Amino acid sequence: MLQLGPLVNQMMPIVEASPVYSMARNASGDAWKLLLNTAEALIPGSDMESLVSLNNFVDQLPSVFGQVTEGISEFKPTPSENLDCFKKSYNVQHTLLVKFSFDTIDQTDLLEETLKPRMESIGGTVEKVQLNGNHITPCIQEPKWQVGYIYTPADAIAQGLKTLSLNEIRILSKTISDWFGRFED
Repeated sequence: MLQLGPLVNQMMPIVEASPVYSMARNASGDAWKLLLNTAEALIPGSDMESLVSLNNFVDQLPSVFGQVTEGISEFKPTPSENLDCFKKSYNVQHTLLVKFSFDTIDQTDLLEETLKPRMESIGGTVEKVQLNGNHITPCIQEPKWQVGYIYTPADAIAQGLKTLSLNEIRILSKTISDWFGRFED
């Protein structure tokens, strides 16, 4: 099993230098509330849901980094407990597994090998596809960029970067949608 502790220990000096990390370690709940209220006031039409989501994410950083640097690298239930459960009781008739080409903690191949006998026993299918991307590709959201009154070179660059950043998620969405489409009546 991949141990993240040593890797995170090497990265911690960089992470700790991040302003987001230091804000998360030092800001109290009241300070974050003030920051969110200030952002709402300074950015007309700001997306409060995104700001609250960011707040929740940043709030977890110190705890997660602390646990990983202490050597905690397993989830509950553990990957082996999950595989054992899948081996015994997985009952989804048709399963699509998506493997990303740049995911260093991927266990799709192991999951596929675990599910194959189970699928045969229940008359189901398991299919695996490999796409470009990494472990966080499914979490990518569309960056918000509002074009100004006058279309500038910055707007053109932002739109180009936006298109590039969303390409992998569009391919993922189409792959999943097409796969579900095969099972429609």
